[in-house]
Amino acid sequence: MGATSSKGRYKVNDSSHDTSYLLDQFVSNQLLFEMYDNATLDYMQQAEENNDAHANYQLGNFYHHGLGYKCNKDLEKAYQYYEKAIEQEHPTAMYMICKLFGSDKRKNSQDCVKLMNEKKLINMKARYYIRSAAQDPYYSMAHEELGYHYVYSPVWRREIKEIFSSYRNIVKNSNQSSKEELARIYNELGYLAVRLNANEDQAVFRKAFDFFKRAAELGNPAGYFNIGGWLYYNGFGVDKDESKKLEYYKKAADDGHPRALYIVANNYHFSYLESRNDELENALDLFLSASQYGFAEILYFIGEFFLYGRGGVKQDYEKARDYFERAAVATDFTTGRGNAWSNYVLGYMYEKGHGVECDYNKAAHHYALSAKKEYYVAYCRLAKLVEKRKLKTSDLYTAVELYQAAVDSDDDFAVCYALYRLGKIYGIPDSGFYDRAKATSYLRAAQANQLYAVKIQDTAVVGQLYRSGVMYEKGLGVSPNRELAIKYYQKAAELSKQSYNMFERYNGGKAQKCFDRLAFRGTADAEEANEEENIEHHIKENLEQAEITNSSDDEQQ
Repeated sequence: MGATSSKGRYKVNDSSHDTSYLLDQFVSNQLLFEMYDNATLDYMQQAEENNDAHANYQLGNFYHHGLGYKCNKDLEKAYQYYEKAIEQEHPTAMYMICKLFGSDKRKNSQDCVKLMNEKKLINMKARYYIRSAAQDPYYSMAHEELGYHYVYSPVWRREIKEIFSSYRNIVKNSNQSSKEELARIYNELGYLAVRLNANEDQAVFRKAFDFFKRAAELGNPAGYFNIGGWLYYNGFGVDKDESKKLEYYKKAADDGHPRALYIVANNYHFSYLESRNDELENALDLFLSASQYGFAEILYFIGEFFLYGRGGVKQDYEKARDYFERAAVATDFTTGRGNAWSNYVLGYMYEKGHGVECDYNKAAHHYALSAKKEYYVAYCRLAKLVEKRKLKTSDLYTAVELYQAAVDSDDDFAVCYALYRLGKIYGIPDSGFYDRAKATSYLRAAQANQLYAVKIQDTAVVGQLYRSGVMYEKGLGVSPNRELAIKYYQKAAELSKQSYNMFERYNGGKAQKCFDRLAFRGTADAEEANEEENIEHHIKENLEQAEITNSSDDEQQ
């Protein structure tokens, strides 16, 4: 039986299983390590030539976790690279270096390079967490961990309050500090004022505004960023104001704040319409500037520009692939999906042979990595490779399990597509899974979800419209309806022409072929019917004329 989810989705109640063991069989460690090694060479060059902060951070991260053949786990090297990045205020390095410090009371210190007494350790971590989170909460987990410790640890709470007081004293004696240090401390004071204001006292928030503003005036763009992101976004000490939030993000971006550059770029980016190509050029410039901190999501979006030839650059599959491969192994924002998206697009490029030789094993490798990062559309693409026997591991049971994992997700598109594929599998008599009732249940659930997206939410994508056309044409879970099939095919084809997304274009192309076939057949059928009607009319006229002639002959006789 179908069931409606909390978001209005229709699902089929079926047993679900942990599919991580299924995904592992498709991942090639050799391919993965080669991507890490290629990135390592690039980062080493940037670190040596420019002492690049983000390159130093990434090398530290690779050595910290032993990623690739070239970076065997080496905590001392990790520490050294993190330190170099921190010298240039890299926020994620500040958080990660704390993982290499431990308490001298610990019995096992194999994962640490330095030990110190508990109080000094907490003080050091708190200061680094504040420095990291005050630049932006999404650079690392520092913001979350700081809040957790403040609530649940009296020792941490006391230490954080002491740091806040010491910073207040520093700005009171500002002549003893450099302009750069004062700018940083004012920004951190603003952050702490917001973070520690549990009662949401508006006067405290207004004081935070003053701290952030002073930081920005002294040259720290994070001050502007935090006014937009903390104060105007939430209505802390000011009226909640979306336009003001964006205004301060732009101020921060103009002063070089990497995360602000990324956010402003996204405001230009989320459209593929030709009329916005000038804004896409602005977006690419901003993304390239933001890539001074090459987090995965930033690299992914730059790759998209070269993939589609947008934003004033020519289509370049090789350059796009380079960005996607770098993004696939790079650190991402805490809420980022750049790793998963990049692996997914790489999988599709290898599956369809876009700029590379078609290679189903490499496609499966990337889809599996994307699926491991909970990108559920990747489950569907991988499952279809298995279902269509493109891989050595091509048992239908694996495909069904992968589709079911997508059905159990909260990804609307993945749920719809997986229900549709499962309905088709259960509807094939010789599949080994034939179950007419299940097939009908899955297909009806798929169609219900697609109709919900089309008619209720008005969020349907080309693939959903195309599949609605298929289902109405072939009577899959619905009564056959040729007119509705033509309508959905036409809508899918038209919508795809407004997009530069290769997935939309692919489904739109299939929809166009189906529309042409059905529409042509309709015209041909009508012409054939008219011709038959004309023939019948002609025969009838001849018969009538013959009867008149015969009647006339009889009268004469």
